[in-house]
Amino acid sequence: MPGANFPASAMGPPMILFALRHADRTTDGDQLSPAGVKRAELLARMLGESGVRIALCSDAARTQQTVAPLKNALGAALKVVVVRTDGPDGIDGHIRDIVNRLEALPQDAVAVAVGHTNTIRPIIEGIGGKNPDPIAENEFDKLFVVDSSGIVALMRYGEKTP
Repeated sequence: MPGANFPASAMGPPMILFALRHADRTTDGDQLSPAGVKRAELLARMLGESGVRIALCSDAARTQQTVAPLKNALGAALKVVVVRTDGPDGIDGHIRDIVNRLEALPQDAVAVAVGHTNTIRPIIEGIGGKNPDPIAENEFDKLFVVDSSGIVALMRYGEKTP
């Protein structure tokens, strides 16, 4: 799995990290489906009062569309950082960049990382999260919460996916 060997920071993760795969996509893959738009709107409602101030996502349209309702709700209070996946180190570089950005946050930070089936688990592990469940190709409803001790809590949000 890409990124699985990234060492965890001695400082640990931000106080709270919400980590998830982008919401439901269309069959062609790079846009959110109507169900995905609804899930993204629910995510904004769920996280809107959590204290989240930074969102990290890939350069794929579907990750940015997943974060968009949260950005609309919080406005300037939420900084959205798009982290490219096409750099010289590809996906491994993308994962490493997100992990480094998370580790640089203050310990009282609340952050959200929106990625893909092959990036969310290595990101969680990269900041010291312990044993996050894998995300199946057809799963869009997993929401991981990682605290400063590395404990990973799995939640489900929106309509159930297979």
